[in-house]
Amino acid sequence: METPEKQEELQNDTSFNSVKESASGVLGGLMGQLKRLEEAMNEERMGDVYRIYWNELPMSIQQSSNENHEIDNFLTSKLDQELQRSFPFMVMREVVSPVLMDYQIGSYYRDRTVLQVDATQPAIKILPLVREQWEKADAGKYKKEMAELQNQQDDFDAKSIAAQSELRDLNDKISQQEKRKAELEETKTFMNRKKIEDEVDEIDQAIKDLKQQRSQWTPFVGNQLSGESQKIEIANKIAALALEQAIALKELRLIKQRFGGLSEMDAALDQFIEDFLNKGAK
Repeated sequence: METPEKQEELQNDTSFNSVKESASGVLGGLMGQLKRLEEAMNEERMGDVYRIYWNELPMSIQQSSNENHEIDNFLTSKLDQELQRSFPFMVMREVVSPVLMDYQIGSYYRDRTVLQVDATQPAIKILPLVREQWEKADAGKYKKEMAELQNQQDDFDAKSIAAQSELRDLNDKISQQEKRKAELEETKTFMNRKKIEDEVDEIDQAIKDLKQQRSQWTPFVGNQLSGESQKIEIANKIAALALEQAIALKELRLIKQRFGGLSEMDAALDQFIEDFLNKGAK
């Protein structure tokens, strides 16, 4: 008959064997996943690479296997290769990070990023500000904004001309009222004091109203420097809008030439991602 000590020893051996079997199974599974990932990378089965790496490997293994951006570099290089093959007119402008790359459509007088490729998903997106400018140019909103700014300047110029005449007229009226007030003050006596003061009050109110009107016209002629600054500011805004419109229209022409239109470009980029993930699929 086995002693309690012997029974405990046998139980410990059984538990340890169970742990070894479990650990062996886990390690075997990890090795199998890593082997399948390596095979998928060698065969460039991109959908399998993403699925195994992101969905099957534990976070700790993901981090250790990508410690020096090995996976990131593989994904970005394959994405760039396929992008250049599918759309040879696209030009990489900058590698923003190990997983982000910026592209422009063709080469023209004002190069800028319009697309960003994210290798982690993968995904291609048009920068929101760029898309907004394309839609704005296509709808003719730039022309409307520039016309409104020009109308502001024309209106300011017209008021400046009118203000000179209005101010001369108002100054004459104020001078007349002040002269009349002075004359009344000279005729004031003990007997007519109340009447004269009432009339003076009326004149003071009239002068106040005229000065208020004058203050509304003065900014259009009183500060020449301010007027010139406004003209310069409006001219700069119009020039900036004109340049922004020119770039957007040039890019839209390239998009129409290469894809047929913006909606067709969106569809082509979505199809590119789908084809990329199906690359090498068995």
